[in-house]
Amino acid sequence: MIEGYEKYLDKIGEHLQKFFAQQKPYIFCKEGCSFCCEFGEYPFSEVEFQYAMKGYDTLSEKEKNIIQKKIEKIKKEKEKTATKEFMHECPFLIDKKCSIYKYRGIICRTHGLLFFTVDKNGESKNKVPKCVHLGLNYSSVYDEAKGIISSELWRKSGIKTEPVAYNIGRKTLLNNNIAKEFGLDFGEEKALIDWF
Repeated sequence: MIEGYEKYLDKIGEHLQKFFAQQKPYIFCKEGCSFCCEFGEYPFSEVEFQYAMKGYDTLSEKEKNIIQKKIEKIKKEKEKTATKEFMHECPFLIDKKCSIYKYRGIICRTHGLLFFTVDKNGESKNKVPKCVHLGLNYSSVYDEAKGIISSELWRKSGIKTEPVAYNIGRKTLLNNNIAKEFGLDFGEEKALIDWF
């Protein structure tokens, strides 16, 4: 299963590289910027988690100890939280860097791009990365008051490349033709911390 997943990641990665390149004027992701890793739930499928743990196994004992302590702390905090949604720092984040970057989840690989989801009524809705509110990705064309990517702001920005929303929601990526090509069954999905 892991071998098929690695091939899947290679193929998906080719598409994502193109998308990030196409949207370069709107992307401000760089090493040391870890906002997306500091506050989230991080949905992981069973296959993604197994792959992340493969990355964990490559780490030094010092790094593993840091991660284990973070997991214990996060789990204790979650026990005290009565809300359904529990946001926290990713346990794999060390010194503002992903300690398992090569083995990171799909949500981590796609974060930063504008994408869309389709609801049960067939209505599509654009989703912006949360860092838009920090003046980062897509902020030059995002209308905070209306909560939309604005054509008017795009025209005023002088950026020639149009902001494009891609069909890269988790539901799509876990059930697309590429996944089928490699015979992937991603298994159960839950928040990363719930896998520990």
